[in-house]
Amino acid sequence: MTAVHETPAPPRTGSPLILGTMGWGADRDRARGALRAGLDAGITVLDTADIYGAGVSEETVGALVAELPAAAREALRVQTKTGIVLHEPGPDGRPRVRYDNSPAYVRAGLEASLDRLGLAAVDTLLIHRPDVLTPVADTVRAFLDAREAGLVRRLGVSNMGTARVLEYQRALAGLAADGTGLQCVQMELGLHHRTLVEAVVLANHDDAPATAGAADLGAVCAAEGIELQAWGPLAQGRYTRGSDGSVPRDRAEQAALAAAGGPAAVVAEVALELEVSREAVVLAWLLRLPWGVRPVVGSQDPARLAACAGAEDAAARMDGAQWHRLWTAARGETLP
Repeated sequence: MTAVHETPAPPRTGSPLILGTMGWGADRDRARGALRAGLDAGITVLDTADIYGAGVSEETVGALVAELPAAAREALRVQTKTGIVLHEPGPDGRPRVRYDNSPAYVRAGLEASLDRLGLAAVDTLLIHRPDVLTPVADTVRAFLDAREAGLVRRLGVSNMGTARVLEYQRALAGLAADGTGLQCVQMELGLHHRTLVEAVVLANHDDAPATAGAADLGAVCAAEGIELQAWGPLAQGRYTRGSDGSVPRDRAEQAALAAAGGPAAVVAEVALELEVSREAVVLAWLLRLPWGVRPVVGSQDPARLAACAGAEDAAARMDGAQWHRLWTAARGETLP
């Protein structure tokens, strides 16, 4: 494993959950309900990106944040992302996707995001995907220039392996006068996407997954004091809905789901044992990891967001046997 500096993780305030806004479109009433439910659940961080809804997500986030009382606005952190170019026409006229972390693109992307958000600054700017053509130091200098201009406070990255994350961390340490480091790394992680977990636990086993250089990312983030954020943690309801797509809410419906078999049944069983919602169980599985994971929950259903609020308590009470039952059920086979 790559050597890392033993730096304590930053203190966490409020809920460990982050409210994702990828689905926030022009229906502001629906998004307003999600924001209200998120605030009621103790969430203090909103996550968006310049490509979500071609900028509409940021516009909606900005409009709804502006409606909040001053104290509520000041308690919220907003993070956005840049670095993916969508719908750029190729020679054949068909839209292409590319990544651009160049200083000019990052600065322009940040300024455009601030304009849509109606904010003078965002708390964190995440580089959405890695652009191997742009030296990391160039991207870091662009961030530091933007920070000096008062446009952003912290830098994060998304969908990057350990080596790239550490390259950003070292560039920041070398270029930032105050020794600041990365705020966060955001990766897909959950019961449905267990790569970071299984890369560690199934080492030297035929079932070990290919990790594209991210096998030790959780441990590295914890040691470096970098927040590890998990996108897509609820797997679009894969483990929390009945076979007919319904969302069981009372104990009778939970028990019926628990008797139905499959991974969702095990989630329902553990939910009954802990007397929490199934959403809380799925998120608690992540929170039990020793990496300080913060799930990014993208639901716009107020009832579902309220159900997520019990995740921290569920994690505190979930034992190792329950955690392994959930993992084994999601894998669909016993551990080696």
